[in-house]
Amino acid sequence: MRRLLTPVTLLGALLTTTVIWACSVPVFRYALERWPADKYSAVVFHRGPLQPQHQKVIDLFGKEGEITRQAANVELRLVDLDDDPAPQDLELWKRQQSDTLPLLVMRTPPPAPVPVGFWSGELTEENVARLIDSPLRQKIAKQLINGQTAVWVFLESGDQAKDKAGLELLTKELKRMEKTLKLPEIEQADIEQGLVSVAPESLKLKFNVVSLSRDEAAEDYFTRMLVATENDLHEFSDEPMALPVFGRGRVLYALIGKGINPGTIEQACRDLTGPCTCQVKDQNPGTDLLMAVNWEKLVIPSTQEEKEIPPLTGLTSFSKQGEKAARSLKMSKDAEQKAATTSAKSDQESAGESDPKTEQASAETKVQAQEDASLPARAGELPAAGAAGTTETTQGDSLMRNLLILAAFAVVIIVAASYIVMARK
Repeated sequence: MRRLLTPVTLLGALLTTTVIWACSVPVFRYALERWPADKYSAVVFHRGPLQPQHQKVIDLFGKEGEITRQAANVELRLVDLDDDPAPQDLELWKRQQSDTLPLLVMRTPPPAPVPVGFWSGELTEENVARLIDSPLRQKIAKQLINGQTAVWVFLESGDQAKDKAGLELLTKELKRMEKTLKLPEIEQADIEQGLVSVAPESLKLKFNVVSLSRDEAAEDYFTRMLVATENDLHEFSDEPMALPVFGRGRVLYALIGKGINPGTIEQACRDLTGPCTCQVKDQNPGTDLLMAVNWEKLVIPSTQEEKEIPPLTGLTSFSKQGEKAARSLKMSKDAEQKAATTSAKSDQESAGESDPKTEQASAETKVQAQEDASLPARAGELPAAGAAGTTETTQGDSLMRNLLILAAFAVVIIVAASYIVMARK
């Protein structure tokens, strides 16, 4: 019985988690706004103190260094081979099979598709500059920031016939996808929670293709990086590849050779344009590219934290503010009455003779008029409170929706378990 109930329970938990963390925002837009690019690892192997020219390169990675200012998604790690390095570092060093020191080894983000690194060489400013940036990467980033759904990199094989056929097919199918696909309708609750920072109607369904020759020297390091996004891509150097790049420079996966066909192209496009089924980045396919782009400044999402339901302790502060406002209003009213009475007495003295009853009626009339005049101002405070209430209601509805979904899956699990028990009896 336990063997039967456990898979059902786990399945229900997984389904529930997926639904709760899903949203109606298209994957490509959610990734652009909310998935920070994973960091590459720049490992520098050396022995003893570094020479000044090498230290100058290391300083580029510092807080005030050029790489930091360019916001490249890379972090530096120094490994002194004379200082009892960790076993995993020593193994990485041995697998480079190089006597060059200092030696720079570039690794893709963990879990690294290529554990040994996709490039290694001398620690020079030129090598570092070419590793973190290139003209084609800047072009891709600009198109993504401007709202392109995805930029497809067509990596040529060198075989003109294959490359021409693959590129023509890819271009044709992407044009078809632009006309036939439709973006999901974004739910109001997701908009209220700040899961998208632009108007839904402004989202584009647009694909672009850029060709890249494996022999292009200026993009040599970028080519190596693309091939390193999956473990076995290096085995297909004689085949063209199509790699869709979206979000903040994230490669979904590669289509290779005959795998560049209408079915696979359509599936990739649907994966990118469909609703974000899971907001957790690590549970989505893809590998980030190393790019010197300040995404945080160029893409400004509305943060979800600003839209969260306030903690319960906030109710106390609201209560205190209400009491303070009531006291201020009472003091203002008392002051108005006192001023009206003083004015009435002054009028009586200047007139020399007045009927006391008339005087009292006059004062009461003035006070009443002042109170009536103040009513619109106080009533004007109500819309602001109503607006806050509306926001809290919307957020509460979203929370209630998630709770109802959780409850529904719980019922499904219970019913399934009951059915299994009855069947076994």
